[in-house]
Amino acid sequence: MTDRQDALLAKHDGRYFSIGKFNTGLAMLTKAEKLGKKGHVDFGLPSSPALFLNLARRSYVRIKDNDPAAMFYKWQNSHVPVNSSCLFDYFELFISHVVFSFSALEAFANEAIPKEFEYERNEGDQIKVIGKVEIERSVNLDEKLHVVLPRALDVKSPKGRKPWQRYKQLKTMRDRIIHLKTIDRSASDSNSESVWGLMLRSHGEPFCDYAHTLMGHYTPTKNRRWFHEYPYKTIEPDRLFSE
Repeated sequence: MTDRQDALLAKHDGRYFSIGKFNTGLAMLTKAEKLGKKGHVDFGLPSSPALFLNLARRSYVRIKDNDPAAMFYKWQNSHVPVNSSCLFDYFELFISHVVFSFSALEAFANEAIPKEFEYERNEGDQIKVIGKVEIERSVNLDEKLHVVLPRALDVKSPKGRKPWQRYKQLKTMRDRIIHLKTIDRSASDSNSESVWGLMLRSHGEPFCDYAHTLMGHYTPTKNRRWFHEYPYKTIEPDRLFSE
């Protein structure tokens, strides 16, 4: 029966939040949602980190092998876009890659905090104890990844290691994109660094992979199917539950 279960599991999408072998078949965490005024629908709950990782990687794959210089041609004393629509599409894909990679880590950090975990944090001269909901709401991502999750999951902090350095690269780029500066909205020469130049020069940085690698630092995550299935290739056949 295990071989049959393995074959059936292999047909299922890699982005489920929780799915695995149960008795003679499979079991998954399901969600019921209202759809209009007549009844509801049921579906396997997706993993939020997996969805964001997949969105990020889809964008990355479309730009990683691009030669940004090929999007420009020489005209008079400058180089201008061959097609501005294609250039703007490139910027959109880059932004999607970075923002969704960071969102994947934010979703992961909140998801990985155990429900019963309590976190002691210093607030002035006092120590305040907060639970999962408050941690999700009020603790920044750096602190969650460096302090909260290592304490909650009994692992060493990734700070100072290569995955952490890659995370800081991602965070810096994400913050640079989200919080545009005056230089990014004004005319400038090539000696002034703007976010647009950063994006053109960083097309090959696999930020989605950096996010995924950092998730793997936290040992319990390595046992999750959605973590192992990345990058996601599974396409479920239609009406799978009729099999």
